[in-house]
Amino acid sequence: MKKNLVTVMTPCYNGEKYIKTFMDSILKQTYPEIEVIIIDDGSTDKTEEIVKSYEGPMKARNITLKYSKQKNQGQAAAANKGLKQVEGEFLVWPDSDDYYEENAIENMANFLKQHEDYNAVRAEVAFRKEGEEKEIVEIRKSKNPENTDLFLNYIQEEDTYCFTGMMMIRVEHFFQVNKGKEIYQNRAGQNWQIILPSVYHSKTGYIDKVVYNVVMRSNSHSRRKESMKDVLLRMQNHRKILKRTVEKIIEDDKEKEKYLKIIKDKYDTRQRDYIQYKIKHWKE
Repeated sequence: MKKNLVTVMTPCYNGEKYIKTFMDSILKQTYPEIEVIIIDDGSTDKTEEIVKSYEGPMKARNITLKYSKQKNQGQAAAANKGLKQVEGEFLVWPDSDDYYEENAIENMANFLKQHEDYNAVRAEVAFRKEGEEKEIVEIRKSKNPENTDLFLNYIQEEDTYCFTGMMMIRVEHFFQVNKGKEIYQNRAGQNWQIILPSVYHSKTGYIDKVVYNVVMRSNSHSRRKESMKDVLLRMQNHRKILKRTVEKIIEDDKEKEKYLKIIKDKYDTRQRDYIQYKIKHWKE
């Protein structure tokens, strides 16, 4: 593990339309010690060509660029491949179709350097319209930024936001809690599997600045109309992710059962309420 180095780990799939903006935002970072790990999850477009075109500019900025490609297996599988290549003291794992503010990595890394008893730090996120101007639609921020113990909040999804890029973690703590340098593999994503170990028995700081920009794509998953089957399957996958992650990182049986019950009750209630709502509005 290289002291002060920040690893930017990014799973990517068919990102030719957006990854240039992301890569440009890394080149513009004010922080001097960065490595970038791009795991191409079986792209069939020009993603590889675009990423490799940045080898020269990255080298000129003394940024290490690591690119590898695998057959399409989903973000969690790509993250597992990337985690084994991490050399940094700190880690961020943004989406390749969003981008950073110029001083984002510097702000988050400096916070963790100055607060050695903290193992993670989160900040604000700007949601922007797709297009050249990228007008801000909303800024997502915490309602309780003084709260430093976020494990239960993330389990219950209270005053938290599970977006990549807006959090930086201390790698040593993450690997101590999440042994094996891998996360539970599920196509539903990798955010919870990285966040939960990072905030478990750990303090998380807060920076009241926008560090990360989420571009609201017209064809994104969040904007697609989902069928009832899709919604229930997504709930089932999220339940499984939280359950498997808790089972892996918590060793004390009593504490483990406590959180597993919270997860079960949360998703039992969500599923019941959703089905009742759909039945009630079936003919509308």
